[in-house]
Amino acid sequence: MKCKVIIVGGFLGAGKTSLLWETALRIKNIGINVGLITNDQASELVDTAFLETEANLVKEVSGSCFCCNFNGFVDAIFHVSEKNSGGIVVAEPVGSCTDLSATLIQPLKDKYKDKVDLAPLTVLADPIKLKEILQSASGAMNYIVLKQFEEADIILINKTDLLSSDELNNLIILTQSRWQNTKIMTTSVKTGEGINEWLDVVLSKSNSGEKIAEVDYDIYAQGEAELGWLNATYEIKRTLDFEGFKALANEFVQNLSEYFDREKIAVGHVKFSLQTADKQFVGNITGDKSTAEVRVRDIFSENNTLIVNARAKTDPDTLEKIVSAEIEKLFNNLEYVKVASKSLIPGRPIPTHRYRDVI
Repeated sequence: MKCKVIIVGGFLGAGKTSLLWETALRIKNIGINVGLITNDQASELVDTAFLETEANLVKEVSGSCFCCNFNGFVDAIFHVSEKNSGGIVVAEPVGSCTDLSATLIQPLKDKYKDKVDLAPLTVLADPIKLKEILQSASGAMNYIVLKQFEEADIILINKTDLLSSDELNNLIILTQSRWQNTKIMTTSVKTGEGINEWLDVVLSKSNSGEKIAEVDYDIYAQGEAELGWLNATYEIKRTLDFEGFKALANEFVQNLSEYFDREKIAVGHVKFSLQTADKQFVGNITGDKSTAEVRVRDIFSENNTLIVNARAKTDPDTLEKIVSAEIEKLFNNLEYVKVASKSLIPGRPIPTHRYRDVI
């Protein structure tokens, strides 16, 4: 039996991880095993910690993007499929990656056509970022976003709860007129609207990678290099009650959001997970910093752990100093210990394979 694989791309802050969580929940509710594959340039991912509670299995491919570690991506697909006795695999590439059709989907169709059933390539779109692209926004990072949309089989406009009916209808019309051969769908991961309709399509269709974008890798590399990346993990030695940890989590995300806003540092995303004995506080700041928020879930753990993943338009050393200063201010009295930390600027993408023609 073929393994069904759903790849969900989209730029940082579009809401991919939240969509994967909701997708896993819905697939499990219909009695099908689901595995998720996360991806990043470094390990210690908030996404992995967040998603592990809803998927039957979460596999993390870290150290490079899927396209630059194609064999690792394939190994992850078959590892998850074997452990889940088939089921469905949903993969989330790095948010600043593009050219997925040429570097992932075409080689999968070519080399593993008897083993993998690929769903249409979905690119999740933040409506604000989508409007910028439709208005011909310039810059290397926007170039990456444009190429993500160009290669999509489905552009899934997210965060529709932020738009009026007229605004949404106008955005759909403009998007469809720009990419006439692409299916345009809408959703609000926050409210759940549109998720089942999207799932019906990707679970039933296999027309994946129907187009390949022309990508200038010099501009692509420049766009990725504009962001500093930080992944850090801390162990919290002392404990607080629920309200105490909740207050710390909210203050942490709010303080960072206000700092980036005040210093005019553009944010790709900042994610953190504060895991206590029986709760997980998950925070998120996107480029639209008004969306900064903290969610709370019931999850049991033996340790109090803080994981921070930050992507912002500054150098990685500065980014690490900003985050470290805020952690020192808020968590010093709880005797925290840094377990792991890596800050970096992504290197030039060098894909394992790049196909020029659609298979």
